[in-house]
Amino acid sequence: MTRRPAPPSPGMIQPTPGGRPGAVPPRIGARPGLRANVRRPLLSYDDPMGGDRATIEALARDRSSGAASIAERAARALAELPPGSLGAALDVLLRGQPSMAPMWRLATEVLSREGTAAGIQRFLALLESDAGAPRHLAAALPETILTISNSTMVAEARIRRPSRTLCMRSLPGGEGVGFARSLSGWTAATSVPDGRALLDVPAEAVVCGADAVTPEGVVNKVKTVALARAARERGVPVHAVAGESKLLSRRPPLSGPFEIVPLDLFTSVAMAEGLLSPDEAAVRAGEVLLAPELLPLFESLGGAAGP
Repeated sequence: MTRRPAPPSPGMIQPTPGGRPGAVPPRIGARPGLRANVRRPLLSYDDPMGGDRATIEALARDRSSGAASIAERAARALAELPPGSLGAALDVLLRGQPSMAPMWRLATEVLSREGTAAGIQRFLALLESDAGAPRHLAAALPETILTISNSTMVAEARIRRPSRTLCMRSLPGGEGVGFARSLSGWTAATSVPDGRALLDVPAEAVVCGADAVTPEGVVNKVKTVALARAARERGVPVHAVAGESKLLSRRPPLSGPFEIVPLDLFTSVAMAEGLLSPDEAAVRAGEVLLAPELLPLFESLGGAAGP
């Protein structure tokens, strides 16, 4: 008797038609013949990850770098992998950094019908175009700013060279201390205790990065909501630096020390084309769709379900 194939397991990406070279394997991170489970280990060491296994796993565990930086390094690492390893690598990256929109955008491009290499190049070009976002924000920055966590995009806004940059220590993690050191060549940067920053908002503007921008809000490090509300109460403008790669039409899974900040708490969201109002940012985000193959995994990890 011929057995019918079992239905796809929740959260598993199915193959694109045609089985072209470079296509993602039938189940992200699963070996043929094994039933996938969302709670199994991220990566079986029988999977052929090649010499970049350590790089992929390190990027999935990175809790101090910004989303854009992690995604760019992930794209370049994926380009070096043999086609049969792409599925396992995407599985590790998406499960390790589920709150970062650029990871889902990268996976969407990799799964495109144009092929993996073309998808990676499109994604890297997208990141390059996002470089315009901090430049637009820089022109609007006052002399003293307060920021939270560690953001590549916020660091790029240093071309304005504000005279003083205060960086929240950003516990848990405390990456704001290292972020302040990294900015010290361009501005008088110091780290400040989170409690003081939230109580006093000692700056003329608050600037934060974004792991994702959705019609619902901006995903960023915990305490961003409290900081944005405190700033609003004091009449201090709040800006998010994003870019096209951060846009998603749905709220991504919130894993670890991340939260979603309502868009109406922001004065502007910086994009490559300029500073958008919260309403404009919501419309732009609503236009960005993920590859259908990603949706089961996206929802199984806690991402917002579609209509």
